[in-house]
Amino acid sequence: MQKEKYIRFDRYLNNELSEGEINSFEEQLKSDADFKEDFEIYSALESSLRSKFENEEEALVLRKTLSDLGSHYIKQGENDKKETKVISLFRFRNLMIAASIALLIGFFLFNNGRSPVYDDFAQHNSLELAVRGDNNEAVSKAEAAFNSKNYEEALKQLTILSNNYPNDTEISLYLGISQLELNNYAEAETIFNAISGGNSALATKAVWYKALTFLKQKKLEECKEILKTIPESAEEYPQAKSLLKKLS
Repeated sequence: MQKEKYIRFDRYLNNELSEGEINSFEEQLKSDADFKEDFEIYSALESSLRSKFENEEEALVLRKTLSDLGSHYIKQGENDKKETKVISLFRFRNLMIAASIALLIGFFLFNNGRSPVYDDFAQHNSLELAVRGDNNEAVSKAEAAFNSKNYEEALKQLTILSNNYPNDTEISLYLGISQLELNNYAEAETIFNAISGGNSALATKAVWYKALTFLKQKKLEECKEILKTIPESAEEYPQAKSLLKKLS
């Protein structure tokens, strides 16, 4: 969970979030004091590390520093516990945050040259379906399963809903995402093709997920060709541009 949060911080700082994701992020900064504090620590460390280590020789020093930093702070925290028996929870928490953030920033700095992978970009919006009526139980189960990343159960419940609401594009999209998460690539692609070929508000999002389907299979050339079709006006364009840049 912490790693996902720091990846979100990094994407925010590098302008890789969609407009909707940016609004959600900034709302959380206003309403969640711990989230804001973690972000401020992350931002300060990220800025400091990037400005201090600007050439390859210094980067080698940073690599070693980061590799030891987590264990150093953890050991320090344990020693403080042994010596005083009572450690400031606030201080210990900030030490752990600083250590884990520094290690993760090190991961970002030293893996910029690697090919991007599916998990770098598979950030799904929460499932909140509008349909109700006689399908309340299936809707509730589908939402709970998808949002907890239980994609097998989500697929089961979304299939039931899709049979009852064959023209509901949102249900179809999340059914496709569940298929993709379960590595059922052909099924996922069929769904995304059907949505992207229509006129719904989710058509471009389906194109984005089709690109991710190729990315997850490491079909990078096919992925790039799909990404190039996403227009600048689309909500998914910043992510598509970022991924395309990393693939180039």
